[in-house]
Amino acid sequence: METETAHGHDARAIEWHVRLRDGDDRAWEAFADWLAEDPRHAAAYDAIERIDGAIAPLLSEVSFAPAERTAANDDAVMPAPDRRVRGWLIAGGALAASVAAAIVVAPQFESGRYEVATGPGERRTIALDATTVVALNGSTRMTFDRKNARFASLVGGEALFRVRHDDAAPFTLHVGRNRVEDVGTVFNVVNDAGGVRVTVAEGEVVYNPGDRGISLHAGQGLIDPSSSKTVRVIATPVASVGGWQKGQLLYGGAPLSSVAADLARALGVRIDMAPAIANRPFSGAVRLDGSGPGQLERLAPALGVTVQRGSAGWIMKPGDGAAR
Repeated sequence: METETAHGHDARAIEWHVRLRDGDDRAWEAFADWLAEDPRHAAAYDAIERIDGAIAPLLSEVSFAPAERTAANDDAVMPAPDRRVRGWLIAGGALAASVAAAIVVAPQFESGRYEVATGPGERRTIALDATTVVALNGSTRMTFDRKNARFASLVGGEALFRVRHDDAAPFTLHVGRNRVEDVGTVFNVVNDAGGVRVTVAEGEVVYNPGDRGISLHAGQGLIDPSSSKTVRVIATPVASVGGWQKGQLLYGGAPLSSVAADLARALGVRIDMAPAIANRPFSGAVRLDGSGPGQLERLAPALGVTVQRGSAGWIMKPGDGAAR
């Protein structure tokens, strides 16, 4: 009975391993409940993650020679597999499926690096281990490493990180030439044409660790604009960090170009801006009600702009009476 119970834990762990590749908030809540049911669940899930990480780098070395068809084997009857073997084949098949699902995007077998990308308006959640989770907003591209769960690179876009802290192996996020090192935290990072923005909801991160590193605690944020060498530390309401997951964006003096970029990611549309208002600061809350790209027209008065549909998306212009 104990063996069957252990097998059940492993089978469920494999199921969760596959399911969480594209899991939504409800899936993650259910996963957390499953982990809390029995300490053996977390151990089983960690074991499956380790097996996945060990198998992926070896897949490029595996080749299958097609069986040579002959009259003799056309009518051959294969013996039924032993029940224990059949059970392993079922579990192994599920594990192989999980590995295939994980590497489908952009496998890089030798280095262990792989890429995950979201389209406009699409979101994905990636579990690097049982307690380190990355949520990707729309139009986001990231690189991870199967051999190193403590590494990630935000090539472009926006992501929210819930990170398990480990003094011996700190989690490090590469953002272009910059680095964000975790000191046990929940934090959000944007990397777009306007520069890098970091906000912290829990714990602490260090931006570009070293002699000139900048420490950010819960309730703080950082703006590193691409147009300037001056990095600015700002106060950030904790509730606003990762607010895009709940459809609410909160700003305190952010340039309209950043607001437009956030809206474009969340709504899955292209937004071009008139240069005259790109750097205009905006403070306030923007609530996305799920009514689709057309809600830009509803938001325009609050942003102090006008919007119109263009051939490639939307165009944001100065509002009535504003400088053009």
